[in-house]
Amino acid sequence: MVLSELVKSLEEKTLRAQAEIENVRKTSQKEVVKARIYASESLAKELLSPIDNLQRALEHSDQDVPKSLLELVLKEINQAFSNNNVKEINPVGEKFNPNFHEALSVQEDQKKDPDEILEVIQKGYSIEDRVIRPALVVVNKI
Repeated sequence: MVLSELVKSLEEKTLRAQAEIENVRKTSQKEVVKARIYASESLAKELLSPIDNLQRALEHSDQDVPKSLLELVLKEINQAFSNNNVKEINPVGEKFNPNFHEALSVQEDQKKDPDEILEVIQKGYSIEDRVIRPALVVVNKI
């Protein structure tokens, strides 16, 4: 009798442990989904002010838009990117790396090293080591 009661007790504990594990798994899955959905919330919040300033600039588009206003918007956007670990890829003078750069054209400059980036047509951006958009570049070919 004592053994059957011990077996029942252990079976009950095992079932409870399995149920707890399942609850933790489901909760974790919900948290991962929430994290994906709201991951860009802080960046979006920080971009609201620059968007407001751009709208103000458009309201004055029939007049000359003050350069300082456009510089302020660019500064706010760069700060929002910086706060969210978005880094600029501006590789002038660096060696071409297809993981971070996309070559639009090739030019020849004997004074520069082979595969050196001569010009950046469009800056790229990355978060940590993941490229969001590669830099569009002109590469030296010798």
